[in-house]
Amino acid sequence: MDAKTYMAGVFDRASGTYERVGVPFFGPVGAELVRQAGLRRGESVLDAGCGTGASLIPAARAVGPLGLVVGLDLAPGMLAVANAEIERHGLSNATVLSGDIEQASILLPAARFDTVLAGMMLYFLPDPAAAVRAMAGLLRPGGRLAASLLAQPSPAEADLLGQVALALAPFTNGAGGAPFTHRLNTERELADLLSGNGLAGVRCEEVVFEVSVERGQVWDWLWSAARRASLESIPQERHPDARAALESSLPEEVYVLPRTVRFATAVRPGSLLRPRP
Repeated sequence: MDAKTYMAGVFDRASGTYERVGVPFFGPVGAELVRQAGLRRGESVLDAGCGTGASLIPAARAVGPLGLVVGLDLAPGMLAVANAEIERHGLSNATVLSGDIEQASILLPAARFDTVLAGMMLYFLPDPAAAVRAMAGLLRPGGRLAASLLAQPSPAEADLLGQVALALAPFTNGAGGAPFTHRLNTERELADLLSGNGLAGVRCEEVVFEVSVERGQVWDWLWSAARRASLESIPQERHPDARAALESSLPEEVYVLPRTVRFATAVRPGSLLRPRP
């Protein structure tokens, strides 16, 4: 199984609880990504790796009824939730498609977007450079790309994850770390990725989001996003014992975790071929 298919499966299985375990994070990050992108009324937007709609919903509101937002993702469960959110919010200017960003020009052959959003997804890809080139190719001249990435864990989060790995080692054979190799660790790496693949004028900003996780929420929180890949080796019948072992090992009632998100914006060189609304 290739890396993309594997991670799509992880997020597909996480879709039922993603951002639904009482620990909000992706929603505020998605709203900030839309703010960083500077979306305008009437613009067209592609949300690459749209997930359950954390960026898609605020983007659709930002561009208004004359604008358009297209969400793209490989995980069917995520797309189903995003589509339900579109309907729940009564948005007629948003839609979702199943697809790979590197093949998006086949799905959207005539599309040229004012903005492409890439929220919390570049470091999951086996070839981030190819994805950025594809996104740049889908932008109008002068169009913008806005990306977000979780920076390296804070000491508080790293300490909690270390405790988790130790407590769950008997159940996971020690596989308690992140399910992917963390790349793009620095602002320079991210800026070089964008500027080396068809974009210019890169600007980066870091924003800290504070997450509070109660001891009784840690297990569900870990399963609700990408880190579930580290835990899926635990047999279903052992889940109650694993959860009990984890919770009994954690000394704090509440863990307050500062999570730093790095935002980057860049433009496709050239001038827009039509006036902005």
